[in-house]
Amino acid sequence: MPNDRIVLVRVLDLEREAVYFNAQDLPLHVGDSCVVESTGLRLGTVADEVPAGEELSGRLERVVRVATDADLDAHRYNQADAERTLTATREAIGHHDLPMHLVGAEYTLDRKQLRIYFTAPHRVDFRNLLRDLASRFNTRIELRQMGARDEARLRGGIGRCGIEICCHRFLRDPKPVPMELAYDQELFVSPERITGACGRLMCCLAYEHEAYLAELALLPKLGAQVAIGEKQGKVISHSIFRQTVTILTEDRERIEATVDEIEVLQPGKKRKR
Repeated sequence: MPNDRIVLVRVLDLEREAVYFNAQDLPLHVGDSCVVESTGLRLGTVADEVPAGEELSGRLERVVRVATDADLDAHRYNQADAERTLTATREAIGHHDLPMHLVGAEYTLDRKQLRIYFTAPHRVDFRNLLRDLASRFNTRIELRQMGARDEARLRGGIGRCGIEICCHRFLRDPKPVPMELAYDQELFVSPERITGACGRLMCCLAYEHEAYLAELALLPKLGAQVAIGEKQGKVISHSIFRQTVTILTEDRERIEATVDEIEVLQPGKKRKR
């Protein structure tokens, strides 16, 4: 249909996914609440609008309707009820003696499905638990295991920077952060200082990693033999922001200098005096 429009909807579930839907000719604008089909009926908020033709919009799931007051009330009730189900779920987990740590729970808007998130140290056989919960709550149950980063993304929290952690605020697909990123940025600190709420290395280490590598490429490497004036020594540290290096001279003197002030010597050779 020529009137079809594509809207980006922030689905108001625990994962807060942003998904494109076909809005058809519904009177939707940025900031409006709507009901979408996303593994069950879910409430969402329109985040953006993109005009589109029939060829593209026909491939997308459709927005079911503009959210009504009843939908908003149902969403609030389901949120509160999902929290209450966690208590009964913990009891069931204890009964089945499973090493599961509950993270959260949520109902679809029509309450046809209850999704329960948990972490565990290894893969868990929860088939008996699933049958138990289905009989208790009289709905379809989905148990979803997640890792430490996913748990932090769902729960949120305040990071070392003093603001809400990135994965909960805007970073929807956090990637593993290897220790090499800290080494490349010469963060020679205790691991606790660069560890996030999830217990893993902070995601923000990856944000400026390429910039660090580009700046370090302009400086002599650690351990490089250099000369400054009449003195010689080796590079023991960098200051990327000041674009300087610290040199330990043969006389055990520490000198901070810019790249323009030093001469890099060939390995194993000393400058003739």
